[in-house]
Amino acid sequence: MSLLSSSAPSALPLTGAAYPRSPKPFAHRAFSPKPKRHRFTLRCATPSVLDSSLPPEKPFHFLIPILFLVVSTGFLCLRAFLKVLPPDFSDRWRHLLEFSEGAETKVTQLPYHLVQAIMASEDRRFFYHFGIDPYGVGRAVVYYPNGGGGSTITQQLIKNVFLTPERKISRKFIEWILALILERRISKSRILYNYLNKMYWGHGKFGIESASLFYFGKHPSLLNVGESAMLAGILPAPEAFNPLTNPKQGKYSQARVLRRMVAAGFLDLETALKIVIQPLSVRAAGLNPANVENEDYKKQISGNVDIKDNWDWEMASVSWDLRENMESWALKKNRSGQ
Repeated sequence: MSLLSSSAPSALPLTGAAYPRSPKPFAHRAFSPKPKRHRFTLRCATPSVLDSSLPPEKPFHFLIPILFLVVSTGFLCLRAFLKVLPPDFSDRWRHLLEFSEGAETKVTQLPYHLVQAIMASEDRRFFYHFGIDPYGVGRAVVYYPNGGGGSTITQQLIKNVFLTPERKISRKFIEWILALILERRISKSRILYNYLNKMYWGHGKFGIESASLFYFGKHPSLLNVGESAMLAGILPAPEAFNPLTNPKQGKYSQARVLRRMVAAGFLDLETALKIVIQPLSVRAAGLNPANVENEDYKKQISGNVDIKDNWDWEMASVSWDLRENMESWALKKNRSGQ
């Protein structure tokens, strides 16, 4: 009896008794923190074995093609540099540096309005840039189809002494490099002195002293504002803007320089208006009459007579037109507030 009672199933619990509850794994999944998952990689699994078998890392291997490109570009630039420069470049460079010794004193002997006329015509920001004028370069890019130039006085000196006048990108690049080097080697006064004494002024005359004696029969220190503006206007195109062979174009170039001097603040408008209506006062000693188109000028040149106050009605009309144009330009400038 005892065996039967022991092997029989136990009595069921009463209704309403508490059953043991099993945990609910998905009850609060949305609110429970996520367990950290560790990424299993071969490197973290067996670092000692795999690191010994892998080749060493090269963190700068991607710089090799960049370095090769830089070296190749530099080699090509150096080759173009040596190809464009003249064979006697070293002698010219040495002469350029030695020629300008004592230029600080010699430049001060020139009238200041002559320096201002040259700067207004060729390089207004000469004393403020480092050999290359970014504003001038931008202006040249914008007005390139119309012939707008952006070369500084330093660049023009480099081009006149070392390079050819052809317009190529390689030549321009070398011109920039030499201009930067020259600005570091000598002062602005020495660069300006070299420029005034090595530029071409027409009729085979190089240098401001030769040009002043040829056109006006006087030393540069005795030039007035109108004569200085006339010489500065010749520089962009000595043959086209020559006051002897082409008086009308010479007067136009003088008025252009005077207007730029007014715009730069080097000259007041009243003085410029007085100068622009004054007659040309140039001389023609040693000028070949065959190079002159005007018959009256040709007769005077043949007789070796100075062309002074030779003023006809046509030139007088041109001068008054230039005066009116300058007045209207000044009026527009004042209205725009520039």
